[in-house]
Amino acid sequence: MGVDVLVVGSVNEDVVVSVERLPDPGETLLASGLATSCGGKGANQAVAAARDGVRVAMAGAVGDDDAGRRQAAALVGAGVDTRWLRRLAGVPTGTAYIQVDTRGENTIVVVQGANARVALPGGDVEARVVVTQNEIPPAAQQAAGELAARAGARLVINAAPAPGSPPPWYGNADPLVVNEHEAAQLAASNEAGAGLLRRLRERTGARSVVMTLGERGALVDDGTGAHAIPPVVMERVVDATGAGDTFVGVLAARLARGEGLVAAASAANRFAAEAVTWPGARPPAE
Repeated sequence: MGVDVLVVGSVNEDVVVSVERLPDPGETLLASGLATSCGGKGANQAVAAARDGVRVAMAGAVGDDDAGRRQAAALVGAGVDTRWLRRLAGVPTGTAYIQVDTRGENTIVVVQGANARVALPGGDVEARVVVTQNEIPPAAQQAAGELAARAGARLVINAAPAPGSPPPWYGNADPLVVNEHEAAQLAASNEAGAGLLRRLRERTGARSVVMTLGERGALVDDGTGAHAIPPVVMERVVDATGAGDTFVGVLAARLARGEGLVAAASAANRFAAEAVTWPGARPPAE
């Protein structure tokens, strides 16, 4: 049985520390709260796509531990097919340590754990869109691109965290999705806006590029030039964690439905804006 979106990526247990402000280097602060929740870029993106009403499968890895069982159950509960989610003995589930301040800004450090051993499904998989990101080994990302090519699927690459230089398989991305920091790093450029977007396409060879701008919306280069996606202003910002993942998941879902890239990015931007209004990377119901 085929799926609309196959996400090849990370599954993490998020450990979230609430602070009044993010600490400076070498500074110690007292936290106001501590919580654990479900996360991982790949898992968050899979859940966002499933919430948008398409058939989604997750290819990833968790440890054979309590955290792994929680993450797997959460994916199933969100309607994500986990037949290709590996449970690995003797390896811990990946963990993300997240600091969130009172403005909703965050810093994140990820311990890969089982994500370092992600392997793709054997044989061919029927999918309309394949999504991958950089919280898994480069070999797994490259294999995801090869799987997409065999399936005739559209390949969405979320270049986060940004690598030191763009690998060759980024040339198959349609689109390559980045934020401003990742775009500047990959493009090796101090440009901004449309100039940065153009430089990024030139340096990576990506077929199309989407650059998210946080509260300022997004920019899309679909090969016909730069298109601005207007911002969606939310009155209350709680936590920006997972907003980018929500964007990528909804973008993939809309592309799987056959929407154009600009329209898909507009929808993704609306859902990403909503995602900053709840704590953690996923809606409370998840």
